[in-house]
Formats: sequence, structure tokens, C-alpha cells
Amino acid sequence: MSERTIRLHTFCSVKGGVGKSTLATVCAKLLARAGRVPVLVDCDITGTSLADGLRLCAPEVVKHEDGAIDLDAPPTGELLSIDATRSRRARRRDALRRDGDKWKDRPLPPPYFNDPLNHVFLTKRPARVDALLWKHERDDGVLYLPSSSTHDDVVQSMEWFYGEPFEWARCFAWTLDGLAQQLPALTDVVVDLPPGIWGFSHEMLVIVSTLLLGNPMPDDYPPWHAGPIRWVPNPFLIMSRDPNDILPALEYVALQRSKVPTLKPLVNRDTEGRNAIREMAKSRIGPVLEATGLDETLESVGEMSALARLFWEGDVALDQEMSRNVSKTLRLENER
Repeated sequence: MSERTIRLHTFCSVKGGVGKSTLATVCAKLLARAGRVPVLVDCDITGTSLADGLRLCAPEVVKHEDGAIDLDAPPTGELLSIDATRSRRARRRDALRRDGDKWKDRPLPPPYFNDPLNHVFLTKRPARVDALLWKHERDDGVLYLPSSSTHDDVVQSMEWFYGEPFEWARCFAWTLDGLAQQLPALTDVVVDLPPGIWGFSHEMLVIVSTLLLGNPMPDDYPPWHAGPIRWVPNPFLIMSRDPNDILPALEYVALQRSKVPTLKPLVNRDTEGRNAIREMAKSRIGPVLEATGLDETLESVGEMSALARLFWEGDVALDQEMSRNVSKTLRLENER
């Protein structure tokens, strides 16, 4: 059997509000524009959702008699309208508020990333993730799996923080494995991680490190090191130019350099230029920066009004020059 390659683009950050989700979304859109088949997975299950900012349409799903999602059912091939999606979201929110315990393990439509993750935890097998993928109203070629920002979903998701170490990472790995098996055309998975370089994000980077170093996956993980699918990571740590952000971020990158050698520090919304940022970083953590070569690899994305409007307007128009520049920065120039 011939080997199949799937690129795994991961975006993490020290804090929120640095444009991590924007760059992850733009990454997926650029991949689709290049003719690839990307899925953007919104892993920020701590209170935000791409479905709140983007004009996303949920899939129609197969339901049990009680109205809960049948997470083992194949895709229906049908997509809801924006208005129908919003109506379903409101109904799920109201049902959880009224009777949260009843629906805790049998979620109502529409489906969110939270649901297949919890399904793996409960059943020890992946859901039919291909049946849970959303699309943009404009059909930009990206498949989306947003998280839920509903209070009760977030409360349930927070339990992952207090569970067994790496339980979240294991369930996510099996979810990705199920998606890869169910969607043969899949070429890329773009992962928008929660803010913070510990917890979920650090666990994901441990998986990235395992893949980069060619080490075997743990026994209770998918056997990616021995299977027909080759996962190739493309990891980023997104920063603002705020010293309170950039200094701990660069220190983390330096500490993980030997384990995640391709983790790329990227300053977003840069108005001063890379040289100014490098000089500031050198003055604060110079020895660490120079010893690891980060002063040479540190890159930035300039202030772009089109990107800043993404979640205000629900979409973004990428001109040719912007697409070329951002593709190069995100290491996508050879993605064809």
C-alpha cells in the first residue's frame, strides 16, 4: 500500500488575542485555494468558537429517536442554511441549560469538535467525524469543525484539564485518525489550539515532537509510525510584539528547540519590522535567543486590515500579494 501524506499545521500562543485563530483560518483558506483539501479544527474548547465569528453552515446529521446526534452515522450530504444553523445552535444551548445532565453524553445538533472528542473518551473509538464537518456560506473549499462556546459545553470540556495527563491528546489523535480514514481526499489538518503553552497546546506539541523525531506513538495511540498515513507537522507559535508575550514565548520555543525543531515563532500584526523585534528580544533574553538561533528564524506578519476584519465580517478577501506573502511565512509555498 502506498504511503499517504497529511500535513498537520498547528497554531498555538502564550495568550489570547494575538491573531492565532485568524492565521489558522487564513492558512486553511490558502491551502484550499492551492487545490488541497484542508480541515480546520477549532480546539479552543475553553469558551470561544470559530462558528461565532465566521459565517459557517452546519451539516444536517442523523439523529437518534430522542433527537441526539448519532455520532456513528455516515454523512447525510446535506448542509443547513445560516439561519437554520443559528436556530439549531440556540436550541442546543437552551436544551443544555434546561437539562444539561440528560444531554451530557448525547449531544443535540449541531455537532461541534467537543462531541467526537468526548465520543472517543466514552467509546474508545472515533466518531464519524466526516459527518460532522461544517462549511463556509461562501464554500471556500475548507471543511470546518468548530468548538462550542455554549456555557454547559465549556463546563464539560473543562473537565479535560483535570483528567489524566495526555487524555485529551490521545482522544484527539484518535479523532484525527478517524477523520483521515473516513476522508480519503484529506491533505491537511489545521489545528487552532487554545491560548497558553501548557495544557492542551503543550500536549499537542508533544505529539508533533513524536512525529518530527520519528518516534513510535504510545501503545494506546493510533500507530501512525507504522501505518500507511504519514503525518508531517508544520507548527507555529503566534505572538504579539508585547514583551509580556514575546519573551515567554521565545523562551518556550528555545526550551523546546531540540524536541520541536520546526516550531516557528511568528509575530503577528507587526508594525515595527523584524529587526526592531529582534533587537528588543536580544536585549532581554539575548543569550538564549542567540544560542538557539531564534534571532535568525523569528519572522513576522505585518498589519493587514483585511485579516483584522476576518471575524467582524465573517470572511476575508485575500489579494494575490497578500496570499503570496502569507503563504511563504506559513511555509505553504510548495503546497500544490
